[in-house]
Amino acid sequence: MKKLLISLAVLGAMVVGATAANAADIKATGSWQIESDWTADASLQDKLKNNDFAIQQRIRTAFQFIANENLKGVLETQIGTNNWGNGQYQISAGRTPSTTAAGSNTAGAGNILLRKAYLDFKVPNTKVEVLAGYQSIALPAAFGGGSAILDDHMAGIAAVVPVTDGFSLVAGYARPYDANTAGSTATKQVAGTAIDAALLYANIDTTGFSVKPFVAYASIGSSAVTNALASGGDKIGVGGLVTPGVAPTAGARAYWGGAAFTMTALDPFKVLADINYGKETFNDTKSVKSGRSGWMGDVAVDYTGLSMVTPELFYAYSSGEDGNSQKSERMPVVSGENWAFGSFWMQGGDSVAYNGPYTSSSQNLGFWALGLSMKDIKLVDKLSHTVHVIYFKGTNNTAVAAGLNTNNGYGNVLTSKDHLVEVDVNSKYQLYDALSLGLELGYINASFDKPTWSAATGTAQSYLSKDAYKAALLLNYSF
Repeated sequence: MKKLLISLAVLGAMVVGATAANAADIKATGSWQIESDWTADASLQDKLKNNDFAIQQRIRTAFQFIANENLKGVLETQIGTNNWGNGQYQISAGRTPSTTAAGSNTAGAGNILLRKAYLDFKVPNTKVEVLAGYQSIALPAAFGGGSAILDDHMAGIAAVVPVTDGFSLVAGYARPYDANTAGSTATKQVAGTAIDAALLYANIDTTGFSVKPFVAYASIGSSAVTNALASGGDKIGVGGLVTPGVAPTAGARAYWGGAAFTMTALDPFKVLADINYGKETFNDTKSVKSGRSGWMGDVAVDYTGLSMVTPELFYAYSSGEDGNSQKSERMPVVSGENWAFGSFWMQGGDSVAYNGPYTSSSQNLGFWALGLSMKDIKLVDKLSHTVHVIYFKGTNNTAVAAGLNTNNGYGNVLTSKDHLVEVDVNSKYQLYDALSLGLELGYINASFDKPTWSAATGTAQSYLSKDAYKAALLLNYSF
């Protein structure tokens, strides 16, 4: 008996030791937000009485399972965004309930979803870091909140390769969309259902200057375009990879190149700039002379020499349609989740959502913008403000309105005869270090050309709006 007890004790110690050796430290972070929104004519269609009030909730919780300094796993979930009064929640990957075949990156509300789930480790005996799984994948961007081309959560693998102290390379592969999902009850039994993307960029940092040049490539399956990108009333391209009135029947391929610049050598001035170009070629161009190509750029100058405020002057331009019904002159994009100027028309800021005109970054392309921002205004302890005043002018030919549905394209697409003036006043008060109370106020004065939009289909031709308003009260617990 004594020998048996000793044996059991030794075995128990071995089990406990093995468990302890494989245990991981767990670190939790998150952002829990409750928000009440009031909007008036946010669709920019007057007389439709689309004033709205809603209370919304979004809960993001992330866990890091840290084995050691060279290995960890990351799991992040999100509940919502969902309106109070709509109690249905569904299990999902990305933004769509798993009972549909629309893919993981289309819109869905009220889901309990997987936002991130990836391994983060270093290759043994090297400084090379590998991230594999469902994660944030983005091309470089210095201004505008993120890349307009690719900046979203998707499945992929990326490697960060340090070369010198001021130089590193990032290479990655991603699958941002696949209609043939294993969890779908309506699986697509067809070929070419996926979009595959590859990217490569460099981080070059010197004293007072940083540049991140990049290249990217995407292969778009024929069914991926048909199922995901050619749907909706905006024939210019809801998904940002189709052309006016033309959808590729044999798939497509797209190429991008550009760079993000940051310069602090002129302190107290800080200069931010981006230049992006993209081209998409349809695989069936021998029979249909169509495709998509365009560019966008921005530049911003911050003055950082004041303690109470940081003034910023910026300009942005994106090429627009020239009226060619077979070829698009707007830059092709995959998904720019965080790309925005201001906090109303393009839905930037901290607000989780609102019932406005914005649906995707691809629809906003085709404009130039001139803006002045007064950032981090601090006059009272724990209270800060940011003010934006932005003028948007369309660069799309007026002929594109005839191919749009006013209930979808109108308000998103600006022609050369349309312009917007946006004013945002956003405030934040820190109740505690981790709890803030925010108020976002937005106003848009819209000028749409009535003769131009009378050619569009739909019911909103006579409802062109001059004003839109937004007020959002945010309670955010970040830990």
